Amino acid sequence: MTPTVLAGKLVRVLKRFRSHMNSFLLSPRAAALPLALAAAFPCAFAQTPLPEVVVSANLTEQRVQDALPATTLITRADIERAQTPDLPTLLRQVAGLEIAQNGGQGTVSSTFIRGAESRHTLVLIDGVPVNNLNFGTAALEQLPLADVERIEIVRGNVSSLYGSAALGGVIQIFTRQAGRTPQASVTVQAGSRGLAQLSASAGVRLDSGTRLRASVESLNDKGFNATKQDELPGTNPDRDGYRRRSGSFALTQELGGENTLGLRLREAHGTTQYDSQFGPATQPDESRFSERGAVLEGRFKLGTTLRLNAALTSASDNLDAQVTAYPFFVNSRATGGQLGLEWQATTAQRVTAGLEHTRQSLSSDTVYNQSSRNQDSARLGYAADFGPHQVQLNLRQDRYSDFGSASTWLAGYGYRLNEAWRLSATASTGFNAPTFNDLYYPFGGNPALRPEHLKSTELGVQYAADGQELRATLFENRYTDLIGNDASFNRINIGHARNRGLELIYAGRIGDTGVHAGLTGQDPVDLDTNTRLARRAAMLAHLSLTRDIGAWQLGGNARYSGTRPDAGKTLASYAVLDLTASYAVSREVKLFGRIENLFDRDYETVYGYRQPGRGAFVGVSWQPKI
Repeated sequence: MTPTVLAGKLVRVLKRFRSHMNSFLLSPRAAALPLALAAAFPCAFAQTPLPEVVVSANLTEQRVQDALPATTLITRADIERAQTPDLPTLLRQVAGLEIAQNGGQGTVSSTFIRGAESRHTLVLIDGVPVNNLNFGTAALEQLPLADVERIEIVRGNVSSLYGSAALGGVIQIFTRQAGRTPQASVTVQAGSRGLAQLSASAGVRLDSGTRLRASVESLNDKGFNATKQDELPGTNPDRDGYRRRSGSFALTQELGGENTLGLRLREAHGTTQYDSQFGPATQPDESRFSERGAVLEGRFKLGTTLRLNAALTSASDNLDAQVTAYPFFVNSRATGGQLGLEWQATTAQRVTAGLEHTRQSLSSDTVYNQSSRNQDSARLGYAADFGPHQVQLNLRQDRYSDFGSASTWLAGYGYRLNEAWRLSATASTGFNAPTFNDLYYPFGGNPALRPEHLKSTELGVQYAADGQELRATLFENRYTDLIGNDASFNRINIGHARNRGLELIYAGRIGDTGVHAGLTGQDPVDLDTNTRLARRAAMLAHLSLTRDIGAWQLGGNARYSGTRPDAGKTLASYAVLDLTASYAVSREVKLFGRIENLFDRDYETVYGYRQPGRGAFVGVSWQPKI
């Protein structure tokens, strides 16, 4: 890519920025935002200090600002300040990330990172992929936040680290473990649409070096009528509720030195009510779900420069829709093992390597032509930091027993102009494996399908100093062999797509106010039809502010999305403002409350399904001294 071509791309992106921002700033929605923000000192995210450490960007520990792939960290303090009862609502506040949902809490969600398909977002919990095997997506709407320690979001292709489905990026969730001091907490909240949520957790370390932690959660939401009968005629106008029960358990045994052996178990199950267009308008629709995971992991320090991680893993995703016009069930399960090495070759160089084996299987009342397969993977990584120079190299090969192999790579380089400023560039390839539905579904599956492929390039400039971080990233992603349908609804490799864009992010403090802001301008295009990709906006923006005043924490979050095509229609742009506040009654008790969608905007992220209107919620958190 020559400097002239790059400059031309940047100019075109900035012109799109200016056009979309002019339209937004002249709209009535925009006029209300600054006034509301100024009045409330908003934000959902408390700003985390820049030295916070992440591992998802290159599978080794590094500071957030040192990661070459753009990475966002959400800490436990951020989660508690946000007060959101579900993961999709929390993730809507991340730059470059769109979430479309078929109604309110618990309904099917789709995640688009930098315009990539929803199936191109890989979700991991404690290092274990949880994307289901029939559709290739993760049920984010079913994953509880009660026992999440932190979330790391890598925006951009990292297939060379994680394999299939990481073309758009990775959302990695880490659950909580017991610390060295005993801890317990109970949180209760209730509010609009019949929401009632109770969560409790406790952790302790025994003198034997055994650390134990457990958590439970109960959530009920009576919901609302999410479907628009004028857009989806024949659907039931009743309220669609949601119920979830979840629990987790973690045991870690210290073996001396820095060696540990741990077991983590999690489960979430419940019921989602929804409305389909099949059957009479009085037809109730309801599905039961369960998400389960188990990790048995050992971490060993073999010497001063060598570490070994080994794990046995299991993840399952089960869906049973029996209360509907056409009942069905589908269950997916993945079991396997992981082995990882990290070698600190010198103080400035690290080498990582890993082997993985996974057995994937599917069961359903629909008889698939094949219901299981094996995946074997090998990866190698190199990271170096020589003075002003920063290098990241990754190579990975994945072999599937049904369709063959795929190799991917990433090459990244950063140059520090000084202690604050850095220029960076990355190039990478990615792939996404066909799902069981794509290959073996008896009505349209095609066992001759090839994986979807990606070529990605990024250029970035970053300023990080004195608690302030500003990052600009120019990206281009080109997709080939995208899986679609022919005229007879058979699955074939036909798609070509491209997304170019510019992402701007700021995080820091202005006086006593914490600020987190993001602006993304992009052009996600289906190259076969020269049309915008469905449910993706050309302009995304968010602004979060937070301020502590004595025992008070005040915050709020404003987010904007431009127009998006869906189902042959154009979904209108929208701007939404949420406010939060909490008050520390004592060191043990905190009262909190939030208002969602303050101006009661009527908007859709999926055609025919309205999003929740204004809602008010209050709660109390108790952390007793032990």
